[in-house]
Amino acid sequence: MSKPILFVSAAVVLLVLLTGLHLFYGFEPGTVPELLTAFKSFEANSYDQAVLLYQRLPRSLIALYAGSVSAVSGFVLQSLVRNPLASPSTMGVNAGAALFLVASALLFKAGTAVQGAAALFGAVFGFLASTALARFAGRRNDPRGLSLILSGALVSMLFTGLTNALLLSDPMSRNEFLSWLTGNINHAYIDRLALFWWIGALSILALAALARPLTLILLGPEKAASAGVNVKITSRLAFLAAVFGSGSAVAICGPISFIGLIVPHIVRPFAGNNLARALPACLVTGAILCLIADLIAREALKPIMVNTGLVTELFGGIVFLLIVKRFYLTPRGREAS
Repeated sequence: MSKPILFVSAAVVLLVLLTGLHLFYGFEPGTVPELLTAFKSFEANSYDQAVLLYQRLPRSLIALYAGSVSAVSGFVLQSLVRNPLASPSTMGVNAGAALFLVASALLFKAGTAVQGAAALFGAVFGFLASTALARFAGRRNDPRGLSLILSGALVSMLFTGLTNALLLSDPMSRNEFLSWLTGNINHAYIDRLALFWWIGALSILALAALARPLTLILLGPEKAASAGVNVKITSRLAFLAAVFGSGSAVAICGPISFIGLIVPHIVRPFAGNNLARALPACLVTGAILCLIADLIAREALKPIMVNTGLVTELFGGIVFLLIVKRFYLTPRGREAS
């Protein structure tokens, strides 16, 4: 069995076990068989079954969606940008989606569906703003791609500041979005998942269909063009799919940072840069990390629940520093860049 298949198989088994743990942790072990019957026939007078179906299950589904879509988007962005620090959270995508969603809700009193459309538009706008600023700063003369990451950081800070300013200007709506803005996997957002899940699904399907030409592009644009790949159109479609996917995750539960940054570095040693192998591995690994983060957020300080985004930022920030050290501060990393 090849290493990528072995990795994905082990990850799938771990994902199934973690999903079970996420759903049933905290219940008495003896009540699990009774709880399982809730999926067939729900008993209205059972408090545990109500918690399972209306709180635990929605949280699990949202975590699975947000983690998998963010991870796949992050891998594609890192591959096309050719920078190990690229991700939806470092290229203005998440911040742009959050700003446009909050603006649509507070300024135009938009409903949930329109908020989702605004988030998608904001994700694209944030990405384009970051790339435009990087070009203005001289990205062509920056082979290590630092200008793009710094531009993304600046755009993200600007958009986050504008989002906070909007929330401060409307105290009545502040509480509704303040928790969401820090990445909140909450059962209350299951209606948003029901509205937007198909966007992430189409995004992943589109990237899967583009896996072979994208892999050829990673080997070199000239080689890809000689094999009949339209490099410009393929790259743009892949960028759009990745940005739309991560934007849909933000529209549901707010920005869950660093999943898209960390997962590609976990997957790449096992699957390499072949997207046909790497994307399924990212899909499963991203879901696993998001489930773990949400379980920690839910149980670590019980009865207090913290937002999942805070957990991913804590651990993601540490990994971010390790990635910077490896690729930019060590002699081997400087030579590779």
